[in-house]
Amino acid sequence: MRILKICLLSILITQLTSCKSVSKAIGNPDVYLYKDQAHLMNGTYFVDPYSTNGEFKLLTEIFDLKEAENVEKVEFNFLDNEHLQINYTDGLRKFSKVIEGKMKNGAFRYDYKNLPIGIPFILFAYNFKVHHIALGNDDNIIITEYEYVHTQNFINGFNENTVENRYYFDRQLK
Repeated sequence: MRILKICLLSILITQLTSCKSVSKAIGNPDVYLYKDQAHLMNGTYFVDPYSTNGEFKLLTEIFDLKEAENVEKVEFNFLDNEHLQINYTDGLRKFSKVIEGKMKNGAFRYDYKNLPIGIPFILFAYNFKVHHIALGNDDNIIITEYEYVHTQNFINGFNENTVENRYYFDRQLK
């Protein structure tokens, strides 16, 4: 029973420290949005980023938009605090995709995965992945991809891998 309590306490500590490190890595958004302010990110955004932190990715790749070869811009339309509709066209056809997420920590969070497996200090794996869409000071959007993978076993110690990419996309002026 005592070993079970120690294992549960270890899992709880791992959860708390990893969530804290994720918030620290992503940071606070430039413009903090509250629960009913997702609509402030509505607008048309250019596909090509002007600045990235990490590897280069197109807006169409981040959202896995199908048939987006000739797409130059996409339209964001927040239906509510939990649904983002992305509209785009290739010049001939119109496409639409809905992304589910929620407003959290001043930004729209989607693709959230938190998966701890195993017993800490013996055989343990932890995978955390999240995407944040935040509003920037320049009326642009900032999309942050964050992934933290931690593996640990009794024989080889532990291995950690952290990937963070931050992408900036310009809003089209009207």
